[in-house]
Amino acid sequence: MDFQKVEPLPHLTKQVVEGISGFNLCSYLVALEGWRRGLTLKWYRDESSKCKLARLNSSTHGKFYSLSDGSKTHYFFRSRGDKVANKSVKICQDKELTKSYLRKRNVSIPLGKVLESDIEIVDYANYIGYPVIVKPLKASMGKGVYTNINSEKELKGVLKELRSKFSYKDYLVEKHYPGKEYRIYVVGDKVVGATNRIPANIVGDGVNTVEKLIEAKNQARKTNPYLAPKPIKVDYEVQYMLKRVDYYLDSIPKEEEQVFLREKSNLSSGGDPVEATEELSEQIRQLAVDALKALPSIPQGGVDIIVDPTDNNKGVVLEINATAEIGFHPFPLTGKSKDVPTAIIDYYFPETKNKYRSPFYFDYLSLLNPLKSLAVEELKVSNTPQQKNYARKYTVKGKLNRVGYLTYIKRQALSKKLYGHAKKLTKNEIEIYLIGESKEVLQDFKEYIQRGSNKSVVKSIEEQELAFSEVPTLTGFQIITE
Repeated sequence: MDFQKVEPLPHLTKQVVEGISGFNLCSYLVALEGWRRGLTLKWYRDESSKCKLARLNSSTHGKFYSLSDGSKTHYFFRSRGDKVANKSVKICQDKELTKSYLRKRNVSIPLGKVLESDIEIVDYANYIGYPVIVKPLKASMGKGVYTNINSEKELKGVLKELRSKFSYKDYLVEKHYPGKEYRIYVVGDKVVGATNRIPANIVGDGVNTVEKLIEAKNQARKTNPYLAPKPIKVDYEVQYMLKRVDYYLDSIPKEEEQVFLREKSNLSSGGDPVEATEELSEQIRQLAVDALKALPSIPQGGVDIIVDPTDNNKGVVLEINATAEIGFHPFPLTGKSKDVPTAIIDYYFPETKNKYRSPFYFDYLSLLNPLKSLAVEELKVSNTPQQKNYARKYTVKGKLNRVGYLTYIKRQALSKKLYGHAKKLTKNEIEIYLIGESKEVLQDFKEYIQRGSNKSVVKSIEEQELAFSEVPTLTGFQIITE
């Protein structure tokens, strides 16, 4: 499958998320949506004493934050808010315990069993019949998961690899169910996004080798904010899959031939996210909602479901993720972007639903530095403008090079709470673009442009009133020298 361009949501352009990926992307997207609606945003170095959110071993720097409307405050870790009970998070981390809750509520789940020894695993697989799936009981992100194992010989080879590579003790052995696999994101009683996750693959062109096609695919993935840090890595499983079709890294697949490199569809190991919400039947949507309701207090989360290829109204729930990644919903490989962050903020702050969304965004990556360096315990982001803005451009000529003029303009703009930039056009020509909440404050700023720094000499100023565009705009004031 070739990468196809996806038109981004107008308020989440590539510029807005530039350089942000992985779990940081999840945190940023939810925080940004709340902040743009006028909510107060604070980031924390670590969990606040006011709120403890259960989590796997993961740094909270830049991922733990709060949003407040003045009367109530909600805390978030990555995409998960504090309405998700810690108890449910811990249940989701144990796949067998999750299945027990689903079974009690008559939610359809795969046939399977938790086993420890290789002998027990092989015997049980032979009993339920191949193909089977083997996955560590408490792993995440698809680590150690092998699917569609078709024989005892294949299973023993997989177990040998697992024992040498991981230290997991207990493994869940399940019957493999054919069909499309979906990650369905639920908020409240609604499905707000669904992705068909396709296992890592390449498409031949009759010219390039498997190795070269993988390299090209990884280069393409780097252009997607969510997929950028998730390349296809050549490992035992990839080579195992190639051998199944008598291919090696130096083999040349035929033109348009799709070669699968993994059985499992985890995006973290190279899978492709294809937007597929509209494909889901009402019965499958309800199955996803019912799966969350089977656990105590989990109003939002990702549900993995395989849909029966012979009946799209039937499926089995594979697992539930209480802290699911959401970046691939607004940034899929193909299909229409789904605004999951908006659905999350709608749920936690319903009074802000359909409220004015500011076009501004903040410099998230710079914000991380003081948190990572332990310089601050918490960091509040300046509130975003929540009213109509105006724009004005000044073109200034004179003795402006290396006399502190740009720094002076930036300092004055920030003190007046103006956004924009000072851009060096030539050695003696500067463009100053300003955004403010009134025409008067922009006009008054001309006094500082004329005055300049101690050593600067302003010879002429051209001014132009501009219509403020609602396209995403970075807060603060930048100096552009190139």
